[in-house]
Amino acid sequence: MPNGKSLAYSVEDLSIPANVAAYLADVITECGCEGGPLVSLVLFGSTVTGGYSLTVSDVDLLLVLDEHANAALRHRVGDQVAAIETRHGLAKSHPPQSSPLFSLLEVFADRLTANVRASFVCTRADLLSGEPGRILAVPTTQALFIDRVTPASIVASGRTVWGERLLDRVPLLPIRRLDVAKAFFGLFNQVLLSAGIYPLLPSATKYAMGALKGSVHHCYFCYHTRPAPLVAEVMFLQSRGRPIQALTRLLTLRREYRPSLVFILACLPALARLHLRTALELQFPRPSRPIATNIVPERPRGDA
Repeated sequence: MPNGKSLAYSVEDLSIPANVAAYLADVITECGCEGGPLVSLVLFGSTVTGGYSLTVSDVDLLLVLDEHANAALRHRVGDQVAAIETRHGLAKSHPPQSSPLFSLLEVFADRLTANVRASFVCTRADLLSGEPGRILAVPTTQALFIDRVTPASIVASGRTVWGERLLDRVPLLPIRRLDVAKAFFGLFNQVLLSAGIYPLLPSATKYAMGALKGSVHHCYFCYHTRPAPLVAEVMFLQSRGRPIQALTRLLTLRREYRPSLVFILACLPALARLHLRTALELQFPRPSRPIATNIVPERPRGDA
């Protein structure tokens, strides 16, 4: 394995909250021991791009292990990082439910919406393959529904905080209209799930919030081939046509969260408008990495 660990960023070089820095330092100390399986530790998402909120944001991590790491080792490292995350008060938490049935329903919904952990564990070969399913370590059938924007956004926002720098070497395929459709399909069904279980689990509002936020990230990336803070992404997408009230409501709920069936239902047409507008306005295939002449086209007449 090439020794690129001395080339990585240090935690202190990144403008991140002190509690996140302490969490990363412990992950490095406990998982990055000499001769251990960890090859690279990548921080991505809002913690890097801006807009991180202690109350609602995750600390997104990609842990890259060496090629010899089997499934058992990957799970063990994932559990170890989850324990560190909990120790630092950064793990996803659930309010106490009045019934064990509600708790089980929330656990089920978390798994169905991939809302269990904020960290992913893959091998060096998985990352350098550029294949979304291998990077996110999902079954082959589930990988068919993952769009190409997902790995591209991880690479674009990612910062190597420890270990070998690999992100620039990840091959990224062009973004297709099919990828816009794939993202819409998955996110729309997540909102439908939120609406269906809301009568039993009002906290399902958070799944609709996550779906709409994911839609904003996806569509903005299609335009710019780079991520931005959520507020900036919302402002840009609102400028493309008639403002979408659900996007404004999303920012409000991130500041002051409360259950809202009205918001969940409003997310359904909002998702349709965002993805339809993106699919119609842009020329595809789109590059997955920024290029010098990557100019956003003028908005055509009318509104999707």
